Amino acid sequence: MTNAVMGKQLMISVDNRVGALAEASRIIADAGINLIAICGYVIDNKGFILFVTEDSAKAKGLLKSKKYDVREEEVVLVSLDNQPGTLKALTEKIASIGIDITLLYGSADEKGKASKIVIISENNKALLAAVTTSSK
Repeated sequence: MTNAVMGKQLMISVDNRVGALAEASRIIADAGINLIAICGYVIDNKGFILFVTEDSAKAKGLLKSKKYDVREEEVVLVSLDNQPGTLKALTEKIASIGIDITLLYGSADEKGKASKIVIISENNKALLAAVTTSSK
């Protein structure tokens, strides 16, 4: 079964140094905000941290108050059955209607029943419609 909802992702950039992720995640954790998804990567010694939280408005305000430059964007949050072929079927459906995925990240609990992924495309509303249609 596939479930999907629209959500918000926050992105900050940091210097690539030991402890940068810990500092940023501490701000969110100390406020009691739960993380739904997180992604981090480095390009040319600049770190990028992407957060999806249960309260993006509060997390955004807290990060800004600590002088982080915060970019917010719409994402589609998808829960998939954790079994071979579910991502293939979903991405084939998305491709068949001409939607270009620009970012995808996620995880699955090895013993869990669902995979959680974050998807960004050039048309998130159409993506959400395709995902929810593919589950019926």
